[in-house]
Amino acid sequence: MAVSIGAVRARLADAADLDSVLPVLSSARADSPLGPQFIAPEVAGLDSQLAAWFEMPESRLVIAESDGATVGIALVQLVSPGLLCDVPYTQIEALYVDAEHRRRGVGRALLHQCAVLAARHGADRMITAPLTGARSEQRFLAGLGFLPAGARRVAETASLLRRLEPNGTPSRERRPRGLEELIARRRRSRGLPETPARGMELTALLERSQAESRSRQVKRAVQTRRPDSSSTTAIS
Repeated sequence: MAVSIGAVRARLADAADLDSVLPVLSSARADSPLGPQFIAPEVAGLDSQLAAWFEMPESRLVIAESDGATVGIALVQLVSPGLLCDVPYTQIEALYVDAEHRRRGVGRALLHQCAVLAARHGADRMITAPLTGARSEQRFLAGLGFLPAGARRVAETASLLRRLEPNGTPSRERRPRGLEELIARRRRSRGLPETPARGMELTALLERSQAESRSRQVKRAVQTRRPDSSSTTAIS
């Protein structure tokens, strides 16, 4: 079933639509506030990644068309009850409208089709996060009744491993605004690849962290087995 608002038509995509989705998906990646932290300027094999996602049983791809061209997309996941949720819900992983076709009802048509999917899935709730982080997108979702629910945070794995080391780690490495993090932020802002923390690979940091954890466990075990001096009786 398709949903039409004016000259815009939103419908479920099929495999033949994937090629037309790629340009819009590439624009969505470029507009993401995650930027170079998670998204490279270009990625090889994006078409195969999209095809693999499309084939997942719980995935649904909604597209909006205007004059025969794809001008908006919604990446939808139908989530069943699980360990952290007792009811089914619909998660919109991305809702994106081409910049030249905004304020023409494209977003509303996409969400209308998503709501139809949610109803058919038996989902009483729909969850999404603004893809671009723009205020206009926030206002659009709020105007349709989307309320805040939780928050996300991001940390660099290498930085987290260093900060979780024992107290003996030099404080210079644990300062939140140290020189290393300043350099990393500048590299990200310029779209450059990340540099390994202190010139070390993540695998080396992981091995060091695991070795220190094992060492602490051994020390605790030795201390537990050691007899308490206060309970011994001196023999004269």
